[in-house]
Amino acid sequence: MDALKQHGPETPASFTVSSRSLLFVISGPSGAGKDSIIEGLHDRGLGFYRAITAVTRAPRPNEVHGTHHYFLTPAEFSQWEAQGRFLETATVYGHRYGTPRQEVTTALDRGQDVLLRVDVQGAATVRQRMPESIHIFIGVPGLSLETLRQRRDQRGEETLAERTTRDSLLRGELAAIPQFDYLVVNETGEIDRAVDQLSAIMTAEKCRISPRG
Repeated sequence: MDALKQHGPETPASFTVSSRSLLFVISGPSGAGKDSIIEGLHDRGLGFYRAITAVTRAPRPNEVHGTHHYFLTPAEFSQWEAQGRFLETATVYGHRYGTPRQEVTTALDRGQDVLLRVDVQGAATVRQRMPESIHIFIGVPGLSLETLRQRRDQRGEETLAERTTRDSLLRGELAAIPQFDYLVVNETGEIDRAVDQLSAIMTAEKCRISPRG
């Protein structure tokens, strides 16, 4: 006890908690429920900016240009690409996808966290160009190919040719899981649980003492 009084309490090591904005990258196969989980986060009032991606496919029902995606013609997409306007691009199921660089950098610069939903190809490019980004893979129970097929069939948005192409790519998407920082399994009928897990990941990363990168 005397020794403790003599020397006093130990002085903690100095450190700095980073308050910088973060880039969260959400990826996973079609049918995993990525959009539903992101909508759940938004409904809970989590403060993030959802980056809008550009696509060359036609809008699906209820999709709005400039809100869900930037719907571009192949020529327009190529022009943006030649101008260096994309952070990442990928060709998926015969369509071009890309993230406008300004969508991400402008939000980060104004202090907002950014949530970016991209395919596995695009996530790999973002990881290379922005190594401080946090990558979360959304999967299904048992990481089952059959479960993914069933969920896609329920949506009824695919032609037979598209379904065949997607099936051939599923294995490669699941094989990419070890490249991600986190795995969130979207159990059937338990979307709130997946939202809870993703929310916890985002909160933990905001509390990190040592920044990534």
